[in-house]
Amino acid sequence: MSASVEITVEDGQYRAHDLETGTSGTGATRAGALAVLAARLSATEELADADLQTEIRTLAEGTRRRFEEHDVTEEDLAEAIEWARSK
Repeated sequence: MSASVEITVEDGQYRAHDLETGTSGTGATRAGALAVLAARLSATEELADADLQTEIRTLAEGTRRRFEEHDVTEEDLAEAIEWARSK
């Protein structure tokens, strides 16, 4: 995976801009701007992971409710998995 980062200077401040995501960070030095950019990208990834975990929880809850509504047992699940693996 490669990243394209453009660094510019305006009014004595460095700006590191990730061309792929549009995220940017500013700082008094190039290293500072890159550090801010890295922190923002990391926070974005953590938020995406949190969104995915929420989606998985929602899906799991819906599946659990449906199993309860249809009286699906663990034995039923084991049989279904065994059947699927045999195909």
